[in-house]
Amino acid sequence: MKISFYYKIFKVLLTVLVLQLPVLPVFAVDPLSSDRAVFRKSSVSDILDSLVTATYFKDEYFSRSTRETEKFAFPANFVPQYSDSVYAARISALARKTPFNLVYNEHVRGFIRIYAVDRRNMTGKILGLTKIYFPLFEEKLDAYNVPLEMKYLAIVESALNPTAVSSAGAKGLWQFMYGTGRMYGLQSSSFIEDRYDPEKATIAACRHLRDLHNIYGDWFLALAAYNSGPGNVNKAIRRAGGVKNYWAIWDYLPAETRGYVPAFIAVNYIMSYYNEHNIRPVEPGFLYKDIDTLRTSRMLSFDQINETIGVPMRDLQFLNPQYKLGIIPSDGTGNVLRLPRKYISQFQRREQEIYAYKSPKTIEREQLLARVESLNAGINSRNSTTGKTEKTHIVQQGESLGSIARLYRTYISQLIVWNSLKDADVTPGQKLVVFGGNDNSTVSVNDNSGSSSVKTSTQKKITLRHKVKKGETLSSISRKYGITVERISELNRLKGGRITPGQQIKVEREAQAVVSNPARHSSRRTRIEKVQKSKKSKAVKKASSKRRKKR
Repeated sequence: MKISFYYKIFKVLLTVLVLQLPVLPVFAVDPLSSDRAVFRKSSVSDILDSLVTATYFKDEYFSRSTRETEKFAFPANFVPQYSDSVYAARISALARKTPFNLVYNEHVRGFIRIYAVDRRNMTGKILGLTKIYFPLFEEKLDAYNVPLEMKYLAIVESALNPTAVSSAGAKGLWQFMYGTGRMYGLQSSSFIEDRYDPEKATIAACRHLRDLHNIYGDWFLALAAYNSGPGNVNKAIRRAGGVKNYWAIWDYLPAETRGYVPAFIAVNYIMSYYNEHNIRPVEPGFLYKDIDTLRTSRMLSFDQINETIGVPMRDLQFLNPQYKLGIIPSDGTGNVLRLPRKYISQFQRREQEIYAYKSPKTIEREQLLARVESLNAGINSRNSTTGKTEKTHIVQQGESLGSIARLYRTYISQLIVWNSLKDADVTPGQKLVVFGGNDNSTVSVNDNSGSSSVKTSTQKKITLRHKVKKGETLSSISRKYGITVERISELNRLKGGRITPGQQIKVEREAQAVVSNPARHSSRRTRIEKVQKSKKSKAVKKASSKRRKKR
């Protein structure tokens, strides 16, 4: 009788255990034991940890969404975890809906644990911030024909902190380095940091990702190049035997880049299944629909707006992080100002009064702006006299940093600094920011025995017709003619960057016409005439000598 009783209890316990299997904790399976394989999961952890002290991530800026409460079937503090088979099935379902080859492996699992368990409170705040930034991201990604899932990249990069700064100096939601930001039109000055501007930085990220996809034809490789640069990806492809597949070149990528795509896959998963992990969004003070934009016509400070119509200073700073000192300069075209929607009508009605209002802080900042603009004008004037203009150089086949440095009369170390390069390797098609030479001419001077010769080479662009061959892409054609993919698309009004074999497209190439210095020709003629006279004199003397001998 007792045996039967204990058997029933055992049977009940076994049934309960089987029913609980899907939510068993995930056990670490030799979590990427080798040092080089551990992506620096700390990179993601550090980003999330930094938000704890970030001004805009403090609890008073966020509130629980009452609309979300009814979606959750778990107690508030319960932390669900699932078996590998559940994660794999869910990610497989996501993969069928996207152009990304989403997979599940131990690398992805490690990042799911970070977002869903270790830093779940920060994930709740990130979910709230998606309601500010994702509508903007989706609008721009769609306009540039980039998959909408790429919006999750900003979470991997910055955890949606608009003023995030990495240890390497990358800034903003999309973590642009200085050189790459300049290549895509992002301004960095004493007063403005466009890498902090959500709209401008998002447009630059869309263009950059599209260019990288045009080079590799694979979104995961484009992501890897976004993180470590095309040079590192090309090197990894060569070392892997030319295979253009992220997982095939994984072993040859820098340590941080090895975890970049797994982190991206994990964010895709968490943003889709946060309900199943009992993560509750914590909303910021306002959402995308609560924000509006307008253009300023004159210089304006946050103090003027705050003290006249009462917009909280923290809201001005959060919505306009690109204005580093709280001053919106006047650049002739007007700069964008973002405000909570409820203040827009007040600003428009009292605009002139706001511009006219002068507080002691405003006067002090205006004087500072005047001094900085005067200094910048002096620097620009000096740069224009020395010919130090900014250019974008597209690396051609066979070029190295040394040859490019000689071309622009600069140093390899300067090219590395300007472009935030990790090493001295460059690859065909790579874009470099350079400063040197004049826009329209290149002058070379050779000093020999006190004499100098000058050769001026003027550059002109000629338009050609190119017939697309099988296997050619816009990227390969752009490298062949030394022209950007964007310029080819503009010349031919291409939509989506699609070309077909046999298609005739317009391209441009620079043709150099060499104009020699007339003074050099004059001196050269003089030397030739002297040599000819000397030879003639010697011949005359020789003939007269022969006649004397005959006599």
